[in-house]
Amino acid sequence: MPVPAPLLRKGFARGDVATAFTETTRITANLVLNVLGSTIFSDFVVQTGMAQSVVKSIAAVGLPPLAVTLLLIAFYVFFGCFLEGIGLVLVTVPVLLQRVISTGYDPIWFGGLLGTVVEIGLIHPPAGMNLFVIRTQAPEISLGAMYRGVMPFLVAPFALIAMLLAWTDLALRLPRSMSLN
Repeated sequence: MPVPAPLLRKGFARGDVATAFTETTRITANLVLNVLGSTIFSDFVVQTGMAQSVVKSIAAVGLPPLAVTLLLIAFYVFFGCFLEGIGLVLVTVPVLLQRVISTGYDPIWFGGLLGTVVEIGLIHPPAGMNLFVIRTQAPEISLGAMYRGVMPFLVAPFALIAMLLAWTDLALRLPRSMSLN
């Protein structure tokens, strides 16, 4: 049964479609610029060898495994504020994974931890990528209100990280139970 044409137009004024198109273009341009900037920075990190020098510095200090992991968590939260998650993971994991394995941690455990930490970086003030998305969708909300609103959502992931650090088997129990051995 065809929908009557007046029903489709109800609630739309003549300028509504143009306004929607303009707003969509503006929001998309903001997001593309953010992703472009993070991609350029990711390329910079790779080209300069910054990640390799970080790994060599960590190894040279001779820190215990927990300290290395805490440094990596701080690294990912900090850079997660400025880089998009996939780019951050693709740039750093090939370099840092061998260091994590050499400290005695399981790569599956590290993957779970890494996913949680990267997501924290996406919502962590002052420059979490998802905060920019919210800002473009609701420009009337002040940045201070946005930061206060995000804080409760940081509690659960940090609690999960603490649990993963305290009980590494927490993340490995299910994968181990599914193994074919």
